[in-house]
Amino acid sequence: MIKDKNADKRLAYNRQILDIESKQDEICSQKRDMKRALDSFGNEITRSALKLRELDDEMIRQGSIAAQWAQQEHHGRDAYIHSFIDHQDEAITTVYSKMIQETEDKREALQKERNGLSWD
Repeated sequence: MIKDKNADKRLAYNRQILDIESKQDEICSQKRDMKRALDSFGNEITRSALKLRELDDEMIRQGSIAAQWAQQEHHGRDAYIHSFIDHQDEAITTVYSKMIQETEDKREALQKERNGLSWD
């Protein structure tokens, strides 16, 4: 029986490809975790802002002028925080998409090299 001269190389490429695919899965998992954490943070901020707004409204009903100013400040701070969260969400998407694309390019290059080996 004739031994395939490139079998060992093919096997090495297959292992490298599997390692990259595992890395891609890990990257996707990290991205999901980051987005989940950011969403959780955003939800907590929203809940806190609503509670603060209720307190401000109550103080305003009781005639507090300072509460009116505080409410405006709280509204501005809330808008800034949500804008920051949106920016972070976009940054996470960009960074992880780039990482996924880089690993995909490596995987495709390895597959091309593996597939280019002769079967002698």
